[in-house]
Amino acid sequence: MLHRSLFVLAVLLTACGPKTVIPTQTGSAIEKPRAAIVGKKMPVSPAVTSLMRLAFGEGRIDEALRGLDILIEAGKPPDLQEALFRRIQLLLFIGDARAVPQGNALLRAYPDQPLVPYLHVWLMQWAEGRQLDDKVMMHALAVFKNTYATEALRERAAALAVAAARRSDDWTAVQWFLHAARLYADKREIWLREASSRASMAMLGRLRDADELNDETGKLLLQQAARDRLLTGDISAVQVLAGWLQQSFPGSAEARISKAWASGVAHPANIGVMLPLSGEYAQFGRQALHGVRLAIDGLEDNRNITLHVADTAEGAAGDAGQGAQQTCLQAYHSLIEQHVELIIGPLLGDCAKFLAGRMRGKVPAISLTSRSLLARKSPLLFVHTLSPVLQARFMASYGARKENKRIVVISTNTPSSIAEADAFAEEFTLLGGEITDRMLLPQGSIDFRKALRGMRMRTDDEMLLAELDEDLAVSEQPQDDMEIRMPVNFDGMFLALSGQQVALLSGQLAYVGVKNVPLYGTSRWQDGYLLSDHGRYLRQARFSDVAFPNGTSPELRRFKLAWRDVWGLEKPGKLSGLAYDSMLIGVLLTHRMGLSGQALLAALKDRTGFPGLTGHVRFSTDGIGQKDFELFRIRHNKIVPAG
Repeated sequence: MLHRSLFVLAVLLTACGPKTVIPTQTGSAIEKPRAAIVGKKMPVSPAVTSLMRLAFGEGRIDEALRGLDILIEAGKPPDLQEALFRRIQLLLFIGDARAVPQGNALLRAYPDQPLVPYLHVWLMQWAEGRQLDDKVMMHALAVFKNTYATEALRERAAALAVAAARRSDDWTAVQWFLHAARLYADKREIWLREASSRASMAMLGRLRDADELNDETGKLLLQQAARDRLLTGDISAVQVLAGWLQQSFPGSAEARISKAWASGVAHPANIGVMLPLSGEYAQFGRQALHGVRLAIDGLEDNRNITLHVADTAEGAAGDAGQGAQQTCLQAYHSLIEQHVELIIGPLLGDCAKFLAGRMRGKVPAISLTSRSLLARKSPLLFVHTLSPVLQARFMASYGARKENKRIVVISTNTPSSIAEADAFAEEFTLLGGEITDRMLLPQGSIDFRKALRGMRMRTDDEMLLAELDEDLAVSEQPQDDMEIRMPVNFDGMFLALSGQQVALLSGQLAYVGVKNVPLYGTSRWQDGYLLSDHGRYLRQARFSDVAFPNGTSPELRRFKLAWRDVWGLEKPGKLSGLAYDSMLIGVLLTHRMGLSGQALLAALKDRTGFPGLTGHVRFSTDGIGQKDFELFRIRHNKIVPAG
């Protein structure tokens, strides 16, 4: 019986013709997804469903494989095709060497089978585990093209492929992002930004020479590249890109806009900076000022930019309470008196809070405080931050997109940890989710097992528990001999903790039966201790952060070289990168676009946003900078991008 089923698969392997290769060049096969197949629905075989339940629900994979072989031998639809595909799924799951060639044979034999996009994702997961990034990206493009792929499946493929692209060389990554943008319109803007950040002018020229940029997607990539270079002051590159747009897309809005950018007309600009350069927080003020000065010094056209620096002296000896507030206000007024068009700062929340109610006129301030909600206190105050609180909201949105409905939130009893947990809970609830339990751990404690058992009891499914009680009541077996293991009744956990605490807690979660549950967090995890237990229980963990200063984009490489030339081996901190990005935004709007007053305020809220070394940022209508954070995961005892 088994030999006959293997014979069926062998025929598939030899009779399906040459392996289909997904094209890497632009062409009709990749640009134009097939028309939707009308009248076909996903076949569901009760027999196959039962066997898959046996495999994944009860862990009896060998028995399920034998059952699938029997269905394949019988060769009757709808069992046959679904059994063939599900058999490959199980073989991939157990790492059987036969799975990949037989899976590729199925893709050639049944190109219109509704399980094809699922098989591509299963093959992606297999390739991802073996660091075969080119295979991951190839299968993702096939998923995007397939008319049977659901939105959830496309999202899943996108997450794996983006992580693979970020691990790949620039040329490979740029090509993939460009092709993916053509196939997945909902993510086109994001992926073209990624392509632009990785593409050198030589790469763009190579793509253009190969007729890869002669369509709508190529036009948008050229415009994005021109905008990025305008932001960094590379006017000569902007002029080249504007010329290409004019040649390929004459009369288009993109060509007209880029031509105006390429004019090279620079306007005199007065930009203010208010930071704590003396006092307790002076080291942080100096970090930010380093980033500001590096941004100015790196510009080709910085001669007409005047920088006015004011010291807020926060934390200075003998300057507290009202004295500190007055120093903050004096710094602000000194900049206004020098007729600045825009201010970078303040840095600390107390100064930003005091200033918010006293700002007048039409001069915006881009504050670097971690207290993002302060932006709502004044239409002139914008907050650009990487704070864990903002990341917590980002992770809540991510969890909701992953269709999590019930989340447990854990924090310590410190104010910063509580604020992070509160932000996640508020955002997740607004998105329709439920916070099923909140745990507050003592900061210095190391044994959480009792508290975790209490959480398990509080989150138990009461209806299921009642049913088990009824079963026990009629059972003939002595109840003392029976151990009840309730399934976990939540979809994930948000841990507003340090990496050291997460590593410690994850093992104890496994001890109380919380396994294979997604764990979410923020850059707070990046304290150097997250892998202290080799990430043993963190396979399902995802946390947010930015790649800076460890990314590989051309602009970041230039930044790090310039930084080393000025400050030697001192490593740039995230605050330096944030100040660098904020200053470039200010220069773009005031110096190159000549904006001030109401026009400048409106431009800051442009939904296109602004690229940066610390991630793309858009300022919402209430002035809060919404960052595109990156997701990270643990793989092979290393922290790697997760897409």
